[in-house]
Amino acid sequence: MNTNKFEITKRSFGIKNGPSRDLLIDSLKYAYDKGKVLPVDFSIAVGYTTPLDDPGCAFVAMKIESLTITSLEHEDGSGYSFNLAGYCRATLSPWGEVKPYKFKAYYNAKVREGRIEFTD
Repeated sequence: MNTNKFEITKRSFGIKNGPSRDLLIDSLKYAYDKGKVLPVDFSIAVGYTTPLDDPGCAFVAMKIESLTITSLEHEDGSGYSFNLAGYCRATLSPWGEVKPYKFKAYYNAKVREGRIEFTD
């Protein structure tokens, strides 16, 4: 018998554009500094306008705000690949409401792409 009353939901999305590695490092440095806020923006695909193989395909960007990076580690020795963790407020569907989430992500600052997973 399962007595666990809490079900953790995870959803994964592609990062299509994001910040430079310098901004990532600076945002971690000032994550809890009340006097300085460095906004970090990721363009995350929540949907697509046409099938992915269509030349006119564009992505529908997720609404994301108050993103705070609380953990940053090098993923490999390149200096551009990172594992990130933190929290934010986001809408995980084009018609959804903005809610708080924790996130983990892999991000390559050289090509400015990666993968992000949200947990509620």
